[in-house]
Amino acid sequence: MAAPRPGIVITGAAGDLGGDLARLFLADGWAVFGADLAPLAPAEGLVGVTLDVTDRAGVFALAERAGRESRLAAWINAAGIFRAGPVGEADPADWDRIIAINLTGTFIGCAAALPALAAAGGGRIVNIGSISGQVGGVGVHPAYGASKAGVHALTKTYALEGARHGVLCNAVAPGLLEGRMGETFGPVQRERLARANPLGRLGTIADVSRVVRFLAGPENSYVNGAIVPVNGGAYMPG
Repeated sequence: MAAPRPGIVITGAAGDLGGDLARLFLADGWAVFGADLAPLAPAEGLVGVTLDVTDRAGVFALAERAGRESRLAAWINAAGIFRAGPVGEADPADWDRIIAINLTGTFIGCAAALPALAAAGGGRIVNIGSISGQVGGVGVHPAYGASKAGVHALTKTYALEGARHGVLCNAVAPGLLEGRMGETFGPVQRERLARANPLGRLGTIADVSRVVRFLAGPENSYVNGAIVPVNGGAYMPG
């Protein structure tokens, strides 16, 4: 009997980054469990799951299902929300929602992924952080940077714990990207931000997804606890 295909859970799979990652791993022959509140377009090898990442029972049920229906090998916490706007006008309700989805949702995903991957013999967790979690941000709700800084710290905690079980945990920290996130800013502001980048442009979804693909794949055997800056050199942590 043929071995089951490697499986990967991707939360936020209806988003720009999550959707691109789902396509990459499907093309690589993985079974992809794509989770999101929004519906996913059908694709061969894709299992679409309606999921709120703050629903702990639902996330753990997904981990159990993915482990049962595939050789679970990776989990990507890509669900997240972003709010642009003056810091002085930050809405407390948005604070609660951003922290709940970006940080608590990532915590629940890591908590579900670690035992499921350990039971499968090891694997990879990749979290989506942000340059805002490293340097803050102007014109961005303060909860966004706070949530992503928390994701970075969470990543290191699960990297230390996961190492004992053969589970590597890393994060990427992108700068502003083209796509739905970038479109929350006006064209003049996007152009100014692009010119300020050492590479003279905003990042693309593909710039990030290729890095995540490596971190989540079998080629990564020793990178653990890293916060990989995918930002064109806008911030170079020492």
